[in-house]
Amino acid sequence: MSALLHPQLRAPVDVAPGSYALKIGTDTHVAIAVEHAGEEQGRTMHTVRVRTEHGDLGVAASLQVLAPCAAYTHPSQEPDDNSVAARMRRAARVQMHADGELSPLQAWTLVYVVFTLWPDQEAFVLARAPGTPAAALLECGLAVPHPDGIQHRDWATHDVIVPRAAFWQGAGPLGAAVWVPALAKGSPYPFLPATYGHAAQGLVSGVQHPLRPLKVGAWDASRESAEPVYRRYIPALKQTLTFRLARSQSDADVDLLHRWHATDRVRTGWRQDLPRAEHQAYLAAQEASSDSVALIGEWDGEPFGYVEIYYAKESNLCGFHDIHDFDRGFHALVGEERFRGPHRVRAWMGSVVHLLFFLDPRTTRVVSEPRASNTKMVEYECLCGGHVEKLIDLPHKRAALVLFPRERFFQLCPLGPLPGQHL
Repeated sequence: MSALLHPQLRAPVDVAPGSYALKIGTDTHVAIAVEHAGEEQGRTMHTVRVRTEHGDLGVAASLQVLAPCAAYTHPSQEPDDNSVAARMRRAARVQMHADGELSPLQAWTLVYVVFTLWPDQEAFVLARAPGTPAAALLECGLAVPHPDGIQHRDWATHDVIVPRAAFWQGAGPLGAAVWVPALAKGSPYPFLPATYGHAAQGLVSGVQHPLRPLKVGAWDASRESAEPVYRRYIPALKQTLTFRLARSQSDADVDLLHRWHATDRVRTGWRQDLPRAEHQAYLAAQEASSDSVALIGEWDGEPFGYVEIYYAKESNLCGFHDIHDFDRGFHALVGEERFRGPHRVRAWMGSVVHLLFFLDPRTTRVVSEPRASNTKMVEYECLCGGHVEKLIDLPHKRAALVLFPRERFFQLCPLGPLPGQHL
């Protein structure tokens, strides 16, 4: 976490003039043009023109964005006033302009544009203006009242604050379904009451855990081409990241897993260089499991790696830590050399954690247990909002138990490359 806060890793407050792009879902392309329009109070004013044409998301609008203040470079520069009002005086200030009223969905798209251009800003001030649906944004939780409005007891005419954490947690008219398509139709099952069962896992013979609802993908496992479990365009890489179900009956998926495990690098970490038939049986066991899901990660449709997600209470971690009922965990490997590198890992790994917090709102922590000797993976996980709780001795390895608390993850929103990371 300290690396994320280091001044050298902070993004610049000015966005360079030029053309940018954003994709939402599969077919919504957002064209963004940035111009500089002078200065105000020593801060650059940006004119951002946005155009997209797709149903309810169709919008032609512009944003006037007063750049945020640069981060303090030394503690001596920091004032004693750390109130919300004081912090927001240094935040970006945004005005939305369009012909006519903006719908909440169109305003949400413009918020997405702001956090695409300024991904490291924790919040921005949205100016009240005709046509801006500030009340609707307040109602859905995407915005919160500005302290000035609270002080004067007049929320209707004052600016509002749009927190980055609320946006990435799915606040807004589309909810989490914009990144997790499986949630678009609503949950195919109700949440179960707090009824408990037992599982014989790990070093204890009877692990008590909540009875689980159907896992993601269980209701469409027979479909040959299911919609991705997770989909998000990564602007810094200009590619779309997806995670889809890995299927034991897919020769291509089994071949990928078999080939990846045969490489020296993956073999060192996973120790599963097995015959192909055993890899197929392994995927079949993942499908039959009530809590574990096997995923293939892809960049623009090209497979790059394998991820398993699971409930930690039913894993062998339960004997080593106070695992909460709805903690989720993951294992991951990158199989394709051309998709390795620090400029990618924070985007895909942060997206795995993002997905796990969406799949069950009761999940307050995500866990991982890489080999303690795999210091590079441990460091990557810490750059994605995790911390090493302690070292644990599993039957097959000494591991670093890494915890990703929900609150910290959405405070940092580690969903893309760090500033300064390049291809």
